[in-house]
Amino acid sequence: MILSTHAVVGGAIACLFPSHPILVAVAAFASHFAMDAIPHWDYPLRAITSKSRGNNHRLLADQNIFRDLALIGCDACAGLLIAIWLFATPATIGVIVLGALAGMLPDPLQVVHRLIPKQPLTTLQRFHRWAHTKRRLSWPLGISSQALFAASVSWVVLTVG
Repeated sequence: MILSTHAVVGGAIACLFPSHPILVAVAAFASHFAMDAIPHWDYPLRAITSKSRGNNHRLLADQNIFRDLALIGCDACAGLLIAIWLFATPATIGVIVLGALAGMLPDPLQVVHRLIPKQPLTTLQRFHRWAHTKRRLSWPLGISSQALFAASVSWVVLTVG
């Protein structure tokens, strides 16, 4: 899943439990793995990898790394802003941001694990790979299914939650 989808769902979870930030952080973090089990599309990165055979130790300051960082940054910021726009009030903005960030956190931890392959990151990475679907969707179906999923979760939380 792209980071925006994880952020919106994390924000939705926070909207359900705004007075329980620890529960929000744990539930949003856990939601990441449940969502990654659903077949989806991920945008391709050219320099950064989370794959077990990848090597992030020799990242070069070239256009590929800057492209990857810009893509990841835009994706994360868009998801965070959408979560705030949909779910935050002046009283809940902090917990909404917490939920969105916790929902996205497992993906950057994959990259950190490639740089520092130590516990508890090794166990977390093993679990992340196990939970992640092996089925990839094509771009149009994959991105539209994620948008529909995030919109459905948002609608349920905003109308029923």
